[in-house]
Amino acid sequence: TKLNGSEEEALMSPKTYKEETSANDYTGRPSGEMSLYQSNMTSSETNNYRLRMYVDEAYNPQGDGGGLVFAVQVNVYGKDGNKYVPLTTQEILQDNVLQEEKENMFNYTSNGTYIDNYDDWNELTNSEYITKGLYQTEDEDGTSYYFRGAVENNNVQFGEYESDYYVYQGNNSTIRYYQSESSCQEAGNNTCTAVKLASAGDKMYWKIVRINGDGSIRLIYNGTSTSPSNSDIVNSYEIGITEYNLSDNDSKYAGYTYDNGTDSFIKKEVDTWYNNTLGSSSYDAYVTTGRFCSDSSGYKYAAEYGIQRFYESVWLHASADRLDQAEATSAYAKPNAPTYICPITEESYGGSYRLKAGLITADELVFAGMLPYMGSGIDSYVNPEGNGEYFWSMTPLEYGEYPGVWHECNTLYSDTVNYPWAVRPVINVTTNNGFASGSGTVSDPYVIAG
Repeated sequence: TKLNGSEEEALMSPKTYKEETSANDYTGRPSGEMSLYQSNMTSSETNNYRLRMYVDEAYNPQGDGGGLVFAVQVNVYGKDGNKYVPLTTQEILQDNVLQEEKENMFNYTSNGTYIDNYDDWNELTNSEYITKGLYQTEDEDGTSYYFRGAVENNNVQFGEYESDYYVYQGNNSTIRYYQSESSCQEAGNNTCTAVKLASAGDKMYWKIVRINGDGSIRLIYNGTSTSPSNSDIVNSYEIGITEYNLSDNDSKYAGYTYDNGTDSFIKKEVDTWYNNTLGSSSYDAYVTTGRFCSDSSGYKYAAEYGIQRFYESVWLHASADRLDQAEATSAYAKPNAPTYICPITEESYGGSYRLKAGLITADELVFAGMLPYMGSGIDSYVNPEGNGEYFWSMTPLEYGEYPGVWHECNTLYSDTVNYPWAVRPVINVTTNNGFASGSGTVSDPYVIAG
């Protein structure tokens, strides 16, 4: 049955759906508007929406056969609510007594060691500065809670190797292990031998570095055991031993990326491991695209920082000024000041990232209880009792003859980017369901089920 003009116009006239007669005090939306969608989200989430609209091509109420023009205005209203805290985070906070930071705490290691006189290398211990437990500070998303010292309840089991996993040992005189045969060959090895790092079904274990301000948990890889011996790569807390970068003739090679986006050699190794393990499993859904920082800010001549010991002819990054006051002209020229907020850089290398996996920062190592250039081993969960296995951070330090990056070696130290140190991935995870089991100890680690 053909409709007459008035019937057709009535049937096809535009309609306003879900128009709200009252305002929404929670979201901030005023009255008299259509609500298309309403949801809650955390501070770390990003949501994309697609709004599709159309007009029936046969609809022409003025009857002149002409085109129709219409305008639409879309408003987004948001209002802060109480920050959502995942159950996993709540359990960690309930299981730990929050400690209070001490004045100048970061000029001491977590076992209270400090340098009394750098010229004479007087290394002493002040028992009042032995620090161990859970502390808090601010990061870019709010309040962060970090573990420091020889804590014993920050162990997590998360993920597993779903198939046998191999790394490739190069024929270089210094032992190195790469994530693929091609990267082994890229590093200049003529012979690359496959070595089984893990067997199918092996669990992955981690140490909690901190609870991020957005409620996610930051983890550093600890191998396939809660107590790795580091006697060989299979029984270690690493996934490989590689160079940070293969080139070393420019300061840019101290960056986790350089030339505004080119991946460093070590970043490609971390990404390969993640993509071939957690990234291709159900566990990937629990790993957030978290914040990572390769701080290349403050690139200045060493004398401008007042740091002259060993550094008269090099350029330093801001991490030296923040973390390395024991090397200043006068010992403890000012308090060390680690930060979880990534400084803005003007360099074409390093910077702030959103990644599935990365490395620990030098600042995080200082928060964990390290101090640069101490002679004795520092007893911290990142390297219990100075077990001798050294690993890279992702924080640039210097450029003299070669670019240098901070790394852990029973103390906090720096080395040239083409030297091989261990690789320990760092990830950020979150789950709404809490831990499946566990209390965080070595014998009873927290378990995040996939």
